Amino acid sequence: MDSTCKPLFFIVIVFCSLTLCLLTEGRTSSSSQDSDFDTDDDVHQEDPPKQFFPPKEDLTEEFFETVPKPERSAYVPDIIDHPLDVLFMVDRSSSFDPELLETKCLLRNLTAHFHVAYYRKVRIALMNFDENQGLEFSFRRYSDAYTYDRAIEMFSSRSGVDNRVGHALTYASQTVLQPNGAYGSRRNVAKVVFVILGSDSQDYVEQAARELRGRPYLVTVVVGYGDAKEASLAAIAGSADDVIRHTDGANNLCDLWLHAHELMWKKLRALYSIPLKPPRGFRLGMSHSTVVDMKWSRPDDLVNYYSIQYRPLRMGEDGQIVKMKANVGQEHRIRLMNLDSTEYEFEVVAHGIDQTSPPVTVTFDMACAATKVDALILLDTSNLKDAEFEWLARGFLKSFVDGFVIGWDAARIGIILYANEATYVAPLSTFTVKQELMWRIDQLRFDGGSRNTGSALSFAYFYGFEYVRRDVPKILIVVTNGESNDDVTRTAKKLRADGTSLFYIEVGSDVDNDDEVRQAGNEEGLQPYADYSYFVESYEYLDHIQYNMSRQICDEAFGYYKSVYQPLPVPTNVRVRDIRNTSFEILWDGTESELITGYTISHNGTSEFFTTGKHRTEFTLYDLLPGHIYNVSFQAKGYGKDSATVHVITTTAIFPPLGVAVEQISQGSLHISWQAPSDAVIRYKVSIFIRQSQQMIQTLYADKYTNSVDTTSVYPGYEYECRVEAVYVDDVASGPTRAYIVTDLPAPQDFRVFTVAETQVQLEWKFLRFSHYQTHDKLVYLVRLFDEKGNQVDERQFHNNTRNLPLQGRNDHDQTFFAIISNLAPGRRYNATLQAQMNEQTSTLRTLQFSALRVNLALDVAILFEMAPNLQDRDVIMTREFIQSFANCYATEDSNNVRLQVVQLSNRPVRVVSTDEARNRTLLLQELAELYSKAGTSVLTPDTFKETVMKTFADSRSGVPRILFLVLTNQHYSNLMPEKEDELAKEGITSVILQMSHSSQPPYSNQSMMHRYILDGFDQFNLVLNHAVIDTVRSDEFPLKRVEIERELLPSRLTVYQESAGDGAAEWWASHEWPHHYRISLKDPVRVLWSHNVTLPRRLQLRYSFTSGLRSSTNYTLVLESFNPQDVSARTTVDFRTNFKHRWTIVKRAPTRETRSKTRNSLVVIQSRSQRRNKGKRGRTRPRVRPSKYLKAISERANSCLMAGCNVVFLIDGSNATRSHDLNLLKNWLKRLINSLQIEAIDKAAEYKKRQAIRRHVLHRLPPIATYGVGLSIVQYAEQAKVVLPMMTRLTRRQINQYVNSMKLSGGGANTGNALDFVRRSRSVFGNNSTRSLPTRNIVVLVTSGKSEDNASHQAIKLKREGALVFVVGVKEINKQWANTIASNPPSTFSMELNSYDLLDGLRERVKRTICQASSRRKKVTKSSRSKFYNKKNGTKGRKTTPRLPARNLIPKRGIHGAKGDRGIRGVPGPKGASGLKGERGHLGPRGLPGPPGPPCLIGPEQIKEIIPREASTERTPIHRHKRSTSDDFEDLGPVGPVKSEAWLGVRGRRGSRGYPGVQGHPGLQGVKGEPGAAIASLEEVSHNICQSMIDAYESKFMEEMKMLKRVESSINILRDQLETNGYQGSFEQQLQRLIRGLNDEDGPSRANNFKGEKGDPGEDVRCGCEEANNVLERTSDTHQTSMLKVRN
Repeated sequence: MDSTCKPLFFIVIVFCSLTLCLLTEGRTSSSSQDSDFDTDDDVHQEDPPKQFFPPKEDLTEEFFETVPKPERSAYVPDIIDHPLDVLFMVDRSSSFDPELLETKCLLRNLTAHFHVAYYRKVRIALMNFDENQGLEFSFRRYSDAYTYDRAIEMFSSRSGVDNRVGHALTYASQTVLQPNGAYGSRRNVAKVVFVILGSDSQDYVEQAARELRGRPYLVTVVVGYGDAKEASLAAIAGSADDVIRHTDGANNLCDLWLHAHELMWKKLRALYSIPLKPPRGFRLGMSHSTVVDMKWSRPDDLVNYYSIQYRPLRMGEDGQIVKMKANVGQEHRIRLMNLDSTEYEFEVVAHGIDQTSPPVTVTFDMACAATKVDALILLDTSNLKDAEFEWLARGFLKSFVDGFVIGWDAARIGIILYANEATYVAPLSTFTVKQELMWRIDQLRFDGGSRNTGSALSFAYFYGFEYVRRDVPKILIVVTNGESNDDVTRTAKKLRADGTSLFYIEVGSDVDNDDEVRQAGNEEGLQPYADYSYFVESYEYLDHIQYNMSRQICDEAFGYYKSVYQPLPVPTNVRVRDIRNTSFEILWDGTESELITGYTISHNGTSEFFTTGKHRTEFTLYDLLPGHIYNVSFQAKGYGKDSATVHVITTTAIFPPLGVAVEQISQGSLHISWQAPSDAVIRYKVSIFIRQSQQMIQTLYADKYTNSVDTTSVYPGYEYECRVEAVYVDDVASGPTRAYIVTDLPAPQDFRVFTVAETQVQLEWKFLRFSHYQTHDKLVYLVRLFDEKGNQVDERQFHNNTRNLPLQGRNDHDQTFFAIISNLAPGRRYNATLQAQMNEQTSTLRTLQFSALRVNLALDVAILFEMAPNLQDRDVIMTREFIQSFANCYATEDSNNVRLQVVQLSNRPVRVVSTDEARNRTLLLQELAELYSKAGTSVLTPDTFKETVMKTFADSRSGVPRILFLVLTNQHYSNLMPEKEDELAKEGITSVILQMSHSSQPPYSNQSMMHRYILDGFDQFNLVLNHAVIDTVRSDEFPLKRVEIERELLPSRLTVYQESAGDGAAEWWASHEWPHHYRISLKDPVRVLWSHNVTLPRRLQLRYSFTSGLRSSTNYTLVLESFNPQDVSARTTVDFRTNFKHRWTIVKRAPTRETRSKTRNSLVVIQSRSQRRNKGKRGRTRPRVRPSKYLKAISERANSCLMAGCNVVFLIDGSNATRSHDLNLLKNWLKRLINSLQIEAIDKAAEYKKRQAIRRHVLHRLPPIATYGVGLSIVQYAEQAKVVLPMMTRLTRRQINQYVNSMKLSGGGANTGNALDFVRRSRSVFGNNSTRSLPTRNIVVLVTSGKSEDNASHQAIKLKREGALVFVVGVKEINKQWANTIASNPPSTFSMELNSYDLLDGLRERVKRTICQASSRRKKVTKSSRSKFYNKKNGTKGRKTTPRLPARNLIPKRGIHGAKGDRGIRGVPGPKGASGLKGERGHLGPRGLPGPPGPPCLIGPEQIKEIIPREASTERTPIHRHKRSTSDDFEDLGPVGPVKSEAWLGVRGRRGSRGYPGVQGHPGLQGVKGEPGAAIASLEEVSHNICQSMIDAYESKFMEEMKMLKRVESSINILRDQLETNGYQGSFEQQLQRLIRGLNDEDGPSRANNFKGEKGDPGEDVRCGCEEANNVLERTSDTHQTSMLKVRN
């Protein structure tokens, strides 16, 4: 290729690449939806491509020779997820497109490491260096990383443009980065300016760069390349060392993003290390007597949020600390609510990214909230500027007013402005509502002049306090900026003599800069007479003194109250309760007196005093001394003198001995021990009694240093009570501490198995009980386990005081002991023994037998073993039995779960048992019993072994753990495993190795890769059996990386169906990870018919059509494989068969992880539902999650009335009562009903939500129910129930239809009760693990054709008690009372009856509506199904209940008095009562007196019609005269006349019945492919013409309306003149106003024609009505002009 063609060839390649990118983005944007869910098109946005160059084979070699290789860096970039504003400034003046591509790549890589979110995370803006203001998009334009990437991708270059870097930097500094809201830049957020410059600037850069870098909390990152000048780059960066210079032009410019990120993060860390200043400028607002608003000034530091806490002071341990968090920008109001009338401490700490400010503490007294004061403010307005008055009025005044509760019975504030003269702008008695006073402050204006403070004081003395309240303190606040021109002494003395408290505030400029506010020191003028004086530097800082002034005014008010008011009432009924060793509680009766604000409490033990609010009626004193006498003083405080002191005297309790224990030393001796309660004890007294007769046996004494005694005066077979008392000084004895013991033990009763699992068993037996005695301290139960050969497997001890776990359905937890024993071998038989032990005494032995369950997980297990010829017969037998035991641990009958195969290693490995043979357990054990030694193992090499292993697992399932269980019996053979442990693990194979050696070694485990057990004897096989099995089970819970990848790649819900044209189609749900491509193959029993590699778009549901051409009566298998870019595949299959009519029937589907058994759930300790739900990661109780907002969002996205997170089960009657024709009708009805619920759309929305959470790494934050979707199941029953569709989610419409079509009649009787019990227990329906662990709403729709042959009511009650809703649709011969018993309440909603299946379609909408309503109701479990075992005492009489069903186990029987009985079953609701009588109508009020007739009207309806000509209207319906007309225009209006007293509306016709919905039409044919779109230029021209035509039409309409308005205005002017001349009054003004309102409505002139005159009544202010009409006309004109401006813009 010659040199002339190279540039053109390169340009063509780049153009094609950009075109492909734009087309891809357009296709992506068209498929996105505007909702709360993100689409999956941006799954890989965090890993963008490095660059956008064409493929290497399409470029010349010279180009790649010039590209330097990037150096690797050890820096690992982090995602920046805190608030940050990033401004990219990019050079786009180059005409060379690869430079812009490299720049975009650099920007995208940086953007990928930002957590972009508009409100609390990173915002991004983009600028260029063009001559004009080159802002591509501002900070507020986009809000997520995906839209930013698209905007950067659309950024294009412009050749021939000169760079104006200095101008761009100035514009960015002065406009874009200003936090004014126009461009989205934020306050208190760090700024990063990222400059990428490749050419020289055409203007001066240094000054603009200096101005930019001078902005606070801003860092610059500069990348230079090409012709960029070093001086310009250094000026922007601040120094030459901070410039990232790229010397190779634009080649590999993208690789600099890591260096740029590191430099940016380094500078940001320096910013974040700047210490934060403490919050300042606190202001206090009193909104209510229990509500406070705290405010402070917003800082300029990099504050991220505030941590706030407040607590009441002087309340001891009763004062609880309340903590909260506030964002930046909420400083103007933090509301504290529900406060008591006491003093509080408020603490604020500002938090940055890395720094924390010192805490600032502010105290306030809520007793001041209800303070009654009359405060008058005198404001000096002489020599004021507008800005100063703004600070004075809007700042100080509003802040001061906000600090009080304003009202008639609270604080009142007045305002006087003065200069030459005083003006009372806000009187005390006028503005008694805070909102009105704030409004008045906003309206204030001032006049300048001389400063006559003395005259203003006189005005305040005579007029300001004229209407002051009696017995309320008076406060006068003077705010001035200099000395007065007249005398202030005389009036100041009068005010002081009158009891007025004076606050003097002087505003000046000679204050120190370090102290903005201080008390004034001037002794001349008004200050010597002031009680409090302040000197403020400027009006800007006036509001900073509000907090101190509020406290001082409150102190003045309380001082005034104490000097004027009488003493407060004495607290009544003061008493003490709950006396303990170190605390007791004081109680008193509350008071309704408004004068009391709180109480003061103190005692003689300390000088500290405590305070409480008026709403408290109890207080607890802590940290007291035991046995001391305390004199507690109690006093009320408030608006008056403190009340008289009330004294309460009490004594704290004395410590008894602690930890008293009795143990039996021998048959006739006891050892009694205890712990010392206190050092003040002088001796102990021990008494021994026979418990039953209370006969004293012995009394012993011990000194203070002895903590135990022995006695030999007891006999076996008795229950003894031992009492220990502590004796203090003066022979004061404490209460006795008791301990009990029984000297003989009976054997435990009712020893049996409660539940058994794979590796654990739960045993139960009756507690050992004695008369009036609980053996909780020393009684132990000893349980031993033996295998079938008599070898002891385990031994456990259980204490009698061990708390039982509450189990559902059991109510005898206070009588039965439950013990769990783990580490069992699955499938093995065991013998269990039980003995009771206490004080070395044992009871008789109890025994039982049980067998552990087998492992039932989805596992592919391969047993590879070698048996050398030199083994002894005993070793061969033990090896054979061990392999049998290991194989017997797995449930191999179901091929969907465990698949087992056995291979014997030799020079030619032999498959002893295949996967199909292992399904027959008898054949499996028989084959393993015939194993024998085989030669040739010594020549087996590691390569041959690996080849054997790979062949063994060649047909393993995808996403299923593969277990290699290797047994090596020869002690001399070397290890056959590969050298690297992960070599097999990379293929998803977990290795469990048992190897014989001369000496045993500790077990080795490497997670799920390898587990090695090295043994030195064959008798040790049984010791490691259960450990080896658990290792295989854990491989499913902690899978290998290969297995996890396969699970993420594995498609789900694969199905095939036959299309109408005879061709076939496959449909499936996409895997969690998007595959690179798919491989679809079709096989018959002999060969592979075809195999295709396809690449499909990223969708949740995928479909692939293929040509059928299949033979009849043949079995086929469709194989679907998904591959990732690393060529890892996951495979799923579906088997189907063709019949002689070439109809397809699905034979077998691949199982999903949801439908497989979950063995590992049974390996954990059985717990109650409440414990499993509320137990957190560290044992703490976590709050219950309410995921309703997620479920509603999913249902709304799917446009379905059905609430997500529910399970719907259709229970279909297939007995003899249902005919074949009825079943076909039922199938059609069922398909239409299910499809109308939009289950497929809900599942798709839930999957979108799940993928979105996975992509954002927040799946652990979502409750599992939020991504569950809707579970659907179909069960058909007759004599036995069978599952047609197991409980599944993520079903397509075609799959649901396939399951419904597969229903067939079973015949026989209808056992509805058995079917309901099957639905409740079956693992395929409600009994599966995923359903039981989620808070789903279970709905059962029962469609039955007749009465049940068994007791269905009892099973329905059980189902409903577990929270399910039962909906009954009875067809044909159905007993309504029986159906109501089965259905949920109310039966009118959940029970329906039909006479024939032909009427089912009419009920479809009602059934759908009921199911949707039921899905949104909360799941409730009835109280009777819960366990009753908490704090129940023996002997309480049970409450009788009347069972609803005459079942034998529900009939109460007389016996021993037991625990309180369960609540009875709710009865059938009674009939609805008759409606009450309608009340009588009230009497009509008296009619007003008519006024004198008015003068004749000069203008009537005819003139009005001439002003606004309209078309003729229809007749008007008479209405009441007090109602407004709603009809159209009037016609032939007559002269003004009297109006009749009353008229009536016509009777409205009855609404017709709703018609039946029509039959759903067939889908239309696919439309013809559209023509190619027009060019951008033509689109712009068309849009321009459309907009211009719209503007012209609107202008013409506007001109016509203006002409009409002018005519109306001239006519109304004439009317006004006539009215003013003749002085007419009456109701004509009201009609005129109605006319004007009609003109201003949407149907303006139409309502104007509805005008009709009435007989005039005497009226007033006719001129005001005319002026109002003119105002309406002006507003209408302004509205039209504003609309025109909007259209033109």
